Amino acid sequence: MWLIFVTWSMQAIANKKFNDTAYKYIAGSALYAYVSHYFFIVLWAVFIIRPYQLTFIPALFLDFFLTDAVIFASYVLFVFIWELIFPPKSKDALEKEEEERQALLKN
Repeated sequence: MWLIFVTWSMQAIANKKFNDTAYKYIAGSALYAYVSHYFFIVLWAVFIIRPYQLTFIPALFLDFFLTDAVIFASYVLFVFIWELIFPPKSKDALEKEEEERQALLKN
């Protein structure tokens, strides 16, 4: 019963784009976090946790929050650089492309 409730509530609430900017950074950084998280975990373990001989609980919190913060900050930097090189299209250009696409589909 619990699984059905969670599935349907997430479908109704969380499966929508509420804010374009938040969606771009939060959803986009999820894949980047999946790919790069282990690198940052090992980085903090080698350069902070082991040399300072932190115990488990402080090391866990430090590793978790520092890894998340660095992943998000580096993703924001990557997006900023990407948009400097390839600026996003305006809404008018996107609407025009969509109209052309629909016209091609009709033919």
